[in-house]
Parts: sequence; C-alpha cells; structure tokens
Amino acid sequence: MAKHKKSGKKGSAPTADTVPEGRAGGGRRTRNSVRVGTLEAEASGSGGPMEGVEEVNRSQPRAGPSRTTTAGQRGSKRRADRRTVPQKVSNILPMIAKADISPFDLIITLLDESLPQYKPYRTHLYERNENDKLSTIFTMISQSPSGKLKLGDWLRSPAGVKVIGNTIGREMDELQPAYTLKGLKDITPEYIQDREEDNFDEDAPFMMSLLRAAAQTERQAKENKKKSPDRLCNSMMRQLLYQRSNRCLGFPAEFGFFLWATGSSRAAIEAAHACGLSVRYQSVLNGLEMLAQHCMELAINAASGLHAFCYDNINLSTSIHVEQRGATSTPGKVTSGTFGIVYPLPNATPETMLLQPILDNMRNPDYAGLSFEKDLQPSPDQLASILHQFEDYDDPALRHKPRRLVPTGRTDFYPIRVSTTEEASVKGNLKYQQEVYFDMFGLDSKDLSKYAIPSINDQLTNSRIRSSQVLRVDDLDDFHRRLIFQLAMGLFHAALNLVWALLHVHRGTSSQIATVAYWIVVLEKVRLLSAKPDYHTAYAFLIQILEGVVLAAWKEICLLQDPTLSEEEKANATGPQKARAFERYAKSKPEASDLVKKAELLLSTYIVPLPQPYTTSAGTDDESSEDDTNSSESEEAYSGSEDGASTDEVPPPEPEPSNSTIPPPVATGIENDPKKDKVHQNLRLLIRDTLYLLELVSAVKDGDFGRVEDILPHLALIFRGAGSNNYCTEILHLVQCLKYLWPGDFADVMRDIMIVNPSGIPGHSLATDINMEYTIREIKTLIIEKGLESTWDHVGDISAAIEHLKEIKRKIAAVLNLPHQNKGHRDVDTRSLVIRVAEKVELEGLLKCKRYRKGNAKAVPMPDLLENGTKKVRATIVTFNQKFKDFVQGQEMSEEQDDIPPMGLALFAEEENPPNDDEKSDSDSDSDSI
Repeated sequence: MAKHKKSGKKGSAPTADTVPEGRAGGGRRTRNSVRVGTLEAEASGSGGPMEGVEEVNRSQPRAGPSRTTTAGQRGSKRRADRRTVPQKVSNILPMIAKADISPFDLIITLLDESLPQYKPYRTHLYERNENDKLSTIFTMISQSPSGKLKLGDWLRSPAGVKVIGNTIGREMDELQPAYTLKGLKDITPEYIQDREEDNFDEDAPFMMSLLRAAAQTERQAKENKKKSPDRLCNSMMRQLLYQRSNRCLGFPAEFGFFLWATGSSRAAIEAAHACGLSVRYQSVLNGLEMLAQHCMELAINAASGLHAFCYDNINLSTSIHVEQRGATSTPGKVTSGTFGIVYPLPNATPETMLLQPILDNMRNPDYAGLSFEKDLQPSPDQLASILHQFEDYDDPALRHKPRRLVPTGRTDFYPIRVSTTEEASVKGNLKYQQEVYFDMFGLDSKDLSKYAIPSINDQLTNSRIRSSQVLRVDDLDDFHRRLIFQLAMGLFHAALNLVWALLHVHRGTSSQIATVAYWIVVLEKVRLLSAKPDYHTAYAFLIQILEGVVLAAWKEICLLQDPTLSEEEKANATGPQKARAFERYAKSKPEASDLVKKAELLLSTYIVPLPQPYTTSAGTDDESSEDDTNSSESEEAYSGSEDGASTDEVPPPEPEPSNSTIPPPVATGIENDPKKDKVHQNLRLLIRDTLYLLELVSAVKDGDFGRVEDILPHLALIFRGAGSNNYCTEILHLVQCLKYLWPGDFADVMRDIMIVNPSGIPGHSLATDINMEYTIREIKTLIIEKGLESTWDHVGDISAAIEHLKEIKRKIAAVLNLPHQNKGHRDVDTRSLVIRVAEKVELEGLLKCKRYRKGNAKAVPMPDLLENGTKKVRATIVTFNQKFKDFVQGQEMSEEQDDIPPMGLALFAEEENPPNDDEKSDSDSDSDSI
C-alpha cells in the first residue's frame, strides 16, 4: 500500500479532458498508469473488463526514465507477490470512488462514440476477433436473473430490436443467393432431381433459434420428444425467403406444382400464394409448360441416340353433359390419342444396334424357319428351371435359380407429349410414327434408317406395325418402310391374356366341383361375375386357388411321411390330424434338401396332370358305361404311385395297340385313368396352367428374362390350346427373333428392355408395357383432378412432365413428412381364403384320383391346353414359317381368328366399365378409358 500512497502524492493520472487523441495515458506514464496497465493485462486472461489499456500504453513512446527504472538502478528490491484479478480490482475501486464516479460510468465513457479520444479502447474491444471480452460481459449479465431481465428489456427496446433485425438481415442476405433462381425456367428436370434438402440449422442458425423459441415452450423443448417444430420452422424460412425476394421461388414453384398435381383448386393455390407458400396459379401453369418443354428436350436428346420407343392409345373421357352443337361441332364423350415413351439404351453400342445385319438374317434364303422339336421343346436346363419354383427364402436351394437377370439399377425413361393421332389403325400407326420422329423429335429419316429401334407393345399394336411394314415395302428408306422398328411382345399383356384364357377355358359351372365357377362361389369372388372384372382381382383369385391346393398337398405329404403314425392311422386320418402332422414337420426345422425332395414329390404326385391311359380299340373304358351309382369303387382312391395300386391281385388284361400318350401299363399295377375322375384331372390342369402364370409374373418381378424365355414355348402352346391364336403367333415371332433373326448382342438388348425397373428397387421390376399403362393412369388421374382442357396442349404438358410431377410430389411429401399415399393397397391377409380352399380340397378328396367319382358322368372334362396346343402348333408350324417368308417378300400376314371371346378384363379396378369398347378390344386390353 506504501507504493500506492507515494505514487498518489507524486501525481495523478490526467483527466479525460486533458488526454490528447491518440495518447490515452498522456506524455508521461505515472506509476498509477503502469499499475493499471499491468492490472488489465493480467486480467485479460481472466475475462477482465478493461482490456487494451496496457497495450495502448505500451505503444506510446516514453518521455524519459520512469521512477521504476530509477529505483531499479539504485538497488534491487523484492517483487511483490502476484495478485488475483479481484485483488487488483479491489485496489482500483477506491480510486474510482475517490473520483466520485461509478465503475460503469468509466465503461460508458470509454464506449461513448462521441468521444474520439477513447477510440483505441473501443477498437480493441470491437474489432479483434480473438477478443471475447464483450461476449463475456453479455454472458455474465444473462447469467444473473436481474441482469437477464435488464438485458431483455434492452433487446425489446428500439435499439435492441434494430440490432436483432440487422443480425437477421445479414444472415438472410447470406442465405438468399443459394435459393435464388432466374425464373420459372430454372425449374428443370435436373433441378428437381438434384435439389438438396434444406439445412437451415446450418445455414441460418440464429433465425432458426428464434423460430424454435417462438414455436415451443422451454418445457416442450426439454420433454416433448414426439412433436418437433422443425418442419414448421423450415416452412416459415421458405416463406420468408420468398417474401424477401420473388426470385427465391424454388420451393414455392414446386409446392405449387404439388398442389396442382394433387387436385387443389385455383382458390387453394392462390391462398397458398398469399401465405408465401406457392407461386400464383397462372405461374403454376406457365411453369408446367416450361417444365414440359425441358422434359421434351430430354426425350429428344435420348431419341437422337440409341433408344427404344413404345406407345399405346389413350382414351380420355369428358363430361357426360356435353352441349349439343350439331353433328359436326359437338365434342365426343371420349377423346382418343396416342402416348409414347422413349427409353435410352445405356448398354447398347452403335455396332450392336445396326439394322442391316438384322435385315440380312431376315432375308437369308437358307433360313428354314422354326422347328418344333428344336425350338419349341425345352432343354434339360430350361425344364429344370421351370420345375424349380419356390418362394424367396434365405437358403439358395429354395430360391428361384437366376437364368438371365436384366441390368440392375433404375431404368430411365422419358414420356413425350400426347398426340391426337390415334394408333387404332395401320394408317394411324404410320402417321403417329412420322409425327413423333419428324415433328416432335426433328430427326432425319436417313439417320434413323441406320439403327434398329426396339419397340415393346401389345400384340395388336405389333400386328398393325407389321402390316404397315408390308404397306410401305417399296418406300424410300428403312424408316419409311418402318423396318427400323424391331418388335417384341409386352409381357404384361401376355399375362393379362393368359389370365383371361384360363378363366374362360376352366370356367365350367358352379355345380361342377373344381372349376373356376365353383371356386368363385367358394371364395365369394362376386367381382369376377361382373361384365368386365379387373386383372388384379382375377390373378389374385387364381393364385389363392393354387396356394390352397398346394397347402392341402403339403399336409398330405407330411401325413404320409410322418414316422409317428401307423399305416392305418394315415389311411383314416382326418383334417385336424393332417394339420398336426404338417405342424410337426414344420417345427422339426427340416433341411432345405428335404424340402426340395418333398416339393418335387408334391409336384409329380398332385399337380402334374395325369396322362391319358393306354386303351384298347374296343373302348372298354367308354364313358357311357360309367355309372354314378357304382359305389363299390366310388371311394377307391389313387394318387400316383402311392394310392394307385389295386387291391385286386388279378393283373389287368393286356391291351391292344392304340394311339395312346403313354406306354401300356405294367402287369403289377393299374393306371390312373383321368376319364374315371374328371374332377381330379380338371383341378390338376387348372393348377398346372396357373403355375405357368405365376412363373411369368414372378420372373418379371424378379427382373429375370431368362426364366421368361424358358417358358415362352410352353406359353405359346397354352395360348394355342386355349384358342388365343394371335398371342401364340406373337410368341413364335419373339422366339424366332431371339434365336435366329437378331444378332446375339442385339438380342440381349431386346431382352434387357422387355423388363424395366423405374424405382430401381431390387425385386420391383415391371414389364415394359405395364409401365406404359401405369404412366397412362397417372396422366388420367391428373385429367380427372384438373379437368380436360379445351385443347390437347395442356394434356401434352401433363404427359411430358408426368414423371417429374410425380418426383415433385414424392419430394414435397418427404420434406413435409407427409404420410405415404399408395396408389394400390397393402397386401391383404388372404390366409383365410387359402385355408378355405385347402379345407374344400380335403373335404372333397380332390387330391386323389377316385375311380367313378360321384357325379363324374355329368362332369365336363377341361382341355389340356399344353397337349392340345402341342398338336395344333406341330401341325401349323410349317404354315407359320411360310407366312414369315411371304412377309419378308412384302406380302401381308393374314390375321388369325381367335377361338376364345375378346379379352374381357380391365387393367385396373376403376376401369370395370370403360366408356368405349373400340375395335381394339379383340384379344387385347387397350381400352384405357376413364
């Protein structure tokens, strides 16, 4: 304390009025000034409030030797102990009090901008990035309850509000460029695909903190784990950006598209615009037109390279209350047009897609055509693949064996504008193709004639394209001759027509057991009794029958091979006993190899149709000799090798030679005659045919065209046996092209484009033609929600931009965390229906061939489609080959007449009663009306 007294007598620090600007401590440093500067320098590391004094004083030149230096020269003295910051402050406070001012008056004076002489202090406090003294001051004030209130009062004052406003403004100014677009033209497909999710927490943390504080209480922030304000705060940030600049229109434009595409009215969109969430309604329409133009540019770019092109008709229904304006002026209730999709071929090369090698193979005089034995009989590998049908299990032995998988990943495709040209005729096809490639794409026929263009369509469209090729056989180049289009059958339409054929051939009557009509009653599928049932209902119905029969067969297999049961117990087992045997086997955790063996036994014993027996020419087994009342053998059961042995030891008589499908029976057994139990044979035929349908659908879903190719010959035979002659011919064309006409690499390109995967998710592949139908349905959905405009230009905008409108809906739903809106439905639990079928099979004893089953004489035998088709195709394959040669020479391939009624299934449930049934309804489902 002596040093302080002595220094106080010798002199004092100059007042604020006497300190010249730029010299905070005056010309001569006193001991007090040195002491204060030292105090502040030491306090700077502890958060002291007067940083900068020592540095400022050190920067000033000294007028002469100080007393401290003089004293040091006179003799050394012991340095005082180091004092803490509070001790130093305690030493300073008496001096401040002696000056009759408050310590805060000192701070206010130093921070007063009107006093330039203290600017160096302020400069060090404000501008040095490493200086956190001011932050420390505010933090310490906020930690005090009283100080927090005072600080809050200041923040609400005009000065505080201005500071906060300026801070928010600077943050929004930094954020704005990242969200600024030049205009609606910047909403391109690339922008929609590549736009990243907003991260306002990182880009505008201060503003987001304020919004969160306003959106929830402190208690909610700590305790509420379910409700979060983030979604609301993000939306408010987008609104504020759009309010701040109408160029920040990325989200408002997309949200406007979202509202428009989901059916919102004009008033709703205008209301959303008033709230800053959307652009105006007219801007939505303008943006849609620009987006459609961008999408068309992508399609044109894809069409300028190696690509596939598919198209189908689209029928749009207008209001039923149409104003009558005369015969020529009144608009129709249904307006028809054509819709196309371009698929780029990323794995194709120019050499692979050359058209000339394909034409050379077609015109090769040495090509003899298809051979039934060589081309329509499955090889051992193909037969093994056909017979190996399992669900998807972990064990490789219980999975489908891959044959030829299509490339993985998402399939890119580009819808184009809907055209008013109808493709429902040969001339309509020619006109539409020219309109697309010349008017829409702006391409040259000379360039187009060099490369082949794969085209996957329904059978009737392919037939019309072939007719147009014959009509233009002498035209200028291969484009005008339409030879550039290499055609393949749409796999979905093949499945669609196969379902229709099975329903028609196996329909029967409800009073005849095991027919389609019988199972409709059992399963109460009243929708299938309507005039035009939908495909998905019919397919599910057939699969439920299949699963029920297979379940009953598994129970039977497990019962017969149960080691815990005697032969007598097995022979007299009831339904519950069979179920218990099945459960015991399931709980035993069988090996995959054992499951495969049992499945093979099940297939051969209960599923494969019984062969026609060897009979004598005298016809001892004529159906007229059957007697329904012959009860002595009505309950005698046979099921292949297990139940086929006769209880009579007398061997049957040796039959005479005949045209049998199997060799004579051996002397120790008696064969199962399907004529003796037509019901049993009918069920086997239905299940066998349904298995081919299931394999076709499953192979497409798995993206394995190799499995489809394995069953193509059998599908052709089944179609021919069912009377669907045109689809049989279409499959023969495909088999011929894959084996002989298309070079190997090009054939692989065709295989890859017949199955697509728009989602990119494994196991969710689609047939190319059903992707077309789904896209058409999306377009129709928008037409329903928005109404059909007076011109087709608006419809064209919708069709061209449909995929990106779907992407916008998906992304907006993800941003706002909206619930998923599935266009279909969840998988329904149909176990009760499958069990009902299995119980009916057990009750009627349908798994066993019962000689002279009751009612057998009145039962109508169903045709064996595979066997009948084999006979017909074998007899007509030469005719097919000759017709193809005539086609190459430019002669029309006459259309065959189907022996079954025109296709009567709707693609989707909402199309049960389409408003128009045009001439395309024959054997095809192209009535895409709403």
